[in-house]
Amino acid sequence: MAAEVGTPSFSQLQSVQKAMALPSVEAAVGQVGALYSKVKGAHSLLEWALSTAEASVTLAAHTAAPFVAAPLAIGDAKVAAALGELERRIPIVTEQPKVIVETTKQAVLSKISPQLNRVYGARVAAEQKVKSLKELSWVKANSLLSTAYGQKAMQGVDCGAVYAMRLLDHYLPPAQGEAPVSTEIVPADTDPTMHTVQTVGRLSAVAARRVWANLAVKVTELRSSGIELDVRRYITALLAALHLAKVTNDEQQKDQSIEERKEQKSAEPTPENTPNKNETPTSPPTIEIVKASPEAKSEGDQ
Repeated sequence: MAAEVGTPSFSQLQSVQKAMALPSVEAAVGQVGALYSKVKGAHSLLEWALSTAEASVTLAAHTAAPFVAAPLAIGDAKVAAALGELERRIPIVTEQPKVIVETTKQAVLSKISPQLNRVYGARVAAEQKVKSLKELSWVKANSLLSTAYGQKAMQGVDCGAVYAMRLLDHYLPPAQGEAPVSTEIVPADTDPTMHTVQTVGRLSAVAARRVWANLAVKVTELRSSGIELDVRRYITALLAALHLAKVTNDEQQKDQSIEERKEQKSAEPTPENTPNKNETPTSPPTIEIVKASPEAKSEGDQ
C-alpha cells in the first residue's frame, strides 16, 4: 500500500498532496501503512497474496491511466479546492491530532460546564435543604421528647421494649449460633430521639432474627426427620386458609345483617294497627241525634 500511494502518477495529484499535508491524514495513513506491513509480513502466504494483488492493481492503474486522465484531473481540481475551503473555514484541521483532541475537549467542556455546574449546584442546594430539614425535625423531636409528656411517652416505649424482649426470650429463645444484636443505645438524656429510634430498631432486629432463626431450626429438624417442607405449598395452603376464613366471615356477617333486618321489620308497627291521624272523625247518624234531644225524650215518656 505504501508503494501504491507513492507511485508518481498518484502522488502528483494536488488533492493527494493537500490531503497528505494534513497532520491527521498523514498520521492515519502512517498507522494504516504500518498495520498493512505488519499483516503482510506475518506469513509468507499472506505476503505472496498481497504482493500479487498489488501488482495487479498497479498494472490496472497504468493501463487505465490514459483513459481516465482528463476526468481525474477535473476531479483532482475539485477535491483540491474543497480541501482548501475546508482549511480556510476550519483552520484546526491543520493542527496535530493531539492539539485537535485537546481543543475539541476544551470546547465541549466549555459548552456543557455551565449546565453541569447548574445541575451540581441544584443538587447541592437540595441536599443542603434536606439536611437542614432533617436537623430541624430532629431538634423539634428532641424538644418534644424533653417535655413531661414526651418523657412519659419515652418511658412507655422503653418499658414496652423491655416487656417485648422478655416475651421474645420466653416464646422465641435465641437459637444456637445466632449473632448477637448490638446493645449500644444512646442515653435518653443525651439524645431522646436517637434513644427511641435505636430502642425500636433493636427490638425489630431481634424479633426478625429470632423468627427466621427458629424457622430455620424447625425446618432443619423436619429435614433431619425425613420430612421435606415445601415452602411454596405451605404458603399456598396458608393463603387458601386465609381466603376461606375471609369468605366465611363475610357470609356470617351477611346472614347476621339479614337477621337483624328481619327483626327490625317485625318490630315495626303495621299500618292496620296504627290509627290514621289524617282521618276525620265520622259524625253520628241523624236518628241517634234525634233520640238524644230533649223533645224526643219527653214524647217517649208520654
